[in-house]
Amino acid sequence: MDHGMFHQQTGHFAKNYKVISWDVPAHGLSRPYKDFFLQHAADDLIQILDEEHTDQAQLVGQSMGGYISQIAALKYPDRVRSLTSVDSSPIQLSYYTKMDRWLLAINPALVLFYPYKYLIKTIAAGSGLDQALQSYALEVLKTLTISEIAFIMGRVYKGLLPYKQDHRLSCPILIVYGEKDTVRKMKEYGEHWAKRENREIKIISNAGHNANQDNPVEFNQVLESFLIEL
Repeated sequence: MDHGMFHQQTGHFAKNYKVISWDVPAHGLSRPYKDFFLQHAADDLIQILDEEHTDQAQLVGQSMGGYISQIAALKYPDRVRSLTSVDSSPIQLSYYTKMDRWLLAINPALVLFYPYKYLIKTIAAGSGLDQALQSYALEVLKTLTISEIAFIMGRVYKGLLPYKQDHRLSCPILIVYGEKDTVRKMKEYGEHWAKRENREIKIISNAGHNANQDNPVEFNQVLESFLIEL
């Protein structure tokens, strides 16, 4: 996706917070971008905070953005005040079975065998329940070639490989996912993460993988309550 996926959050939270939304490297207007890795994206995120004269940030990352946010919090703990993981999962490989890791490894190659139009329609349909959300996702996906999609998926998998040991982040974490998220084991990962580390978890009703877009009113209330308590 691109920065537009948080459109329904930026206006709401800008009333009380300085809000920074970005196109993750290799996405949206952050293209072309050479040498995309999750770790490089995390470094770029911190550089943006530097340029915005922001000492600490409350990071909100959806799906892949959740991985980038965790890596940023791990590498730069003094720069991250809190982290909200939206329909994402922990970066630690200990959470994933050998089968899960194998599927993640082969998925980028399998993607190349799909007809392009079928692939992007399938991904868009899996983004959430709302038709406007699916239309938005489809338009964004049309800006990427099938090779770019496979490349990004591959780099996400490779980006998780360094975290073979458990890394408990020092910042407060809110785990959020849509009750109807159909992405493989996303809810299972979230519940395991919350239980193992005693983290707060919230389920957004009537929402799929992009829970913040599917049900922005409930999501904004949940996020706001979390931030106020810090």
